[in-house]
Amino acid sequence: MVRVSAAIGRGVVATAPLPRGTIVWLQDRFDRVVPRDEGLGLDAAHRAVLDQWAHLDGNADWVLCWDGGRLVNHACDPSIRGLGPSIMVARRDLQAGDEITCDYAECNIEHALACDCGSVRCRRTVHGRDMLVYGPAWDDEARALLAAAQTTPQPLLPFAVDRQQAESMLAERTPIPTFVSQSAFRPGGPLA
Repeated sequence: MVRVSAAIGRGVVATAPLPRGTIVWLQDRFDRVVPRDEGLGLDAAHRAVLDQWAHLDGNADWVLCWDGGRLVNHACDPSIRGLGPSIMVARRDLQAGDEITCDYAECNIEHALACDCGSVRCRRTVHGRDMLVYGPAWDDEARALLAAAQTTPQPLLPFAVDRQQAESMLAERTPIPTFVSQSAFRPGGPLA
């Protein structure tokens, strides 16, 4: 559900309890991937839509979510964390009405974002390069969240853009990609 408040503007909130490990967002077939060259060639009005509403994947291509995923706000201590580039799960048990937040560094943001999220972990400035710094700790957390995800019902799983890959990762047949490998700013990456 989308909520509008004076404090946060638009944001996404849980409408029901979500146990730790529940898939809260995943990339599905309605999300549009706009290749970098195509996005850079767009007119100013369409490029502004990408800049405001899309996030970047590890190839620096834009992923324009069709659903409420584009309205998730940033927090330095977010309520969801990625298990690879196209699945995000609850980091803790969430109750109905709790805001769904992610760390915008996981979205490969190209321009520094001033932050005053109120968390004791607030970094004050957020950038996609943060994945290179915090990625190893986030990898440890993702492995722990994977264990929780394996024991939690996953009603969104059938909608995964690559369901076989998602199921393979959840079953630990395929390793979770590291955050550094998902960074568009990684050494040799498109925005390095």
